[in-house]
Amino acid sequence: MSDIKKLVGSLCIFGFDGTSLPGLLKKMIEEWSLGGVILFRRNIESKEQVKDLIKEVKSCSKEKMFVSVDHEGGRVFRLPPPFTQIPSAREIATSRLLPLLTKEGLGGRSAFDWGVLMGQELREVGFNLNYAPVLDVDSNPDNPIIGDRAFGVDPQTVIENGLALIGGLRSEKIIPCGKHFPGHGDTSKDSHLELPRVDQPLERLEEIELAPFRAAVNKQIEMLMTAHVLYPALDGLLPATLSPKILTNLLRNEMAYEGLIISDDLNMKAISDAYGLGEAARLFLEAGGDIPLICRGEEAEWEVLEYLEKCLRDKELNMSKVEKSCQRVRGLKQKYL
Repeated sequence: MSDIKKLVGSLCIFGFDGTSLPGLLKKMIEEWSLGGVILFRRNIESKEQVKDLIKEVKSCSKEKMFVSVDHEGGRVFRLPPPFTQIPSAREIATSRLLPLLTKEGLGGRSAFDWGVLMGQELREVGFNLNYAPVLDVDSNPDNPIIGDRAFGVDPQTVIENGLALIGGLRSEKIIPCGKHFPGHGDTSKDSHLELPRVDQPLERLEEIELAPFRAAVNKQIEMLMTAHVLYPALDGLLPATLSPKILTNLLRNEMAYEGLIISDDLNMKAISDAYGLGEAARLFLEAGGDIPLICRGEEAEWEVLEYLEKCLRDKELNMSKVEKSCQRVRGLKQKYL
């Protein structure tokens, strides 16, 4: 394995179809030292099956791997019974509703308690990274994608509950990932289908959208996921995922964030309709991101690896940025895995 292949592969987290490990993904793990995988409901039949699948994934690599999942609760939930069916973020924050919305004995838990429970159940089967909490503020009632995935309609509610859930996950050695930076709550479109935009002025972004992320950065959150959203007050041309102004100037420099930046799924139409997967991954890394996330399509994922390797060799991708990203990845894996 060339050093460049290992550099490229170690940054990527990929998904796949089916309940067993596909041959091509196994090859990516072995030949490219793939950084990690993401599992969905399509990959999970039972508790024992997913435990065996995760064990197989980890056994294919000589390096430590991220094994990740979207485990928010509510409608974004990948794990079937007997895993506890976690309520939505809004329900968690509205504690008076919990006894009515959860099975007997689980009502009235704090966000920290729910984070602990999430972490315990994820760790038991081998997960080590959870794409939660949502740090978006539910500030637009017409938002088709966030809604009750947010803890509330005001920043303080989101901050209090988001930081508590982060603490619960950390207590069980599960890496938390806040999303979707710099805020997906005020959109009226779904970035899975098209590119949304938030036309709020900078002052409003600072007051509402950015406040929970600043709080999480101040608490040294380990990972943040980007939003495939255009914010003209921050960058009039590029969505946050691909924007050096947002990822480097704002998040890295002005907010002094030192953790990992992962993209939302680059297959989502907000990105894929305008850019090829490989080019989107390159632009994301150039913008200051660390981990390109692609949630399905093993052949396309392989092509992304080859494209990024070529870009590094041809000096179309900054080697020092990639090496710094690899250092961040290794540091977080050493801490948690």
